Amino acid sequence: MYKLIAIDLDGTLLNSSGEVSENTKKALKKAMNKGIEIVLASRKNN
Repeated sequence: MYKLIAIDLDGTLLNSSGEVSENTKKALKKAMNKGIEIVLASRKNN
């Protein structure tokens, strides 16, 4: 069983409008309800 999900923002979590879709929100809530930690991960571009 997964205990943590790390998600990049651009191109993964956010859609082309820069928003989190309703389907993605539902999936994240479902994972959190199962006790899975959600972590936002990104890196700084120089």
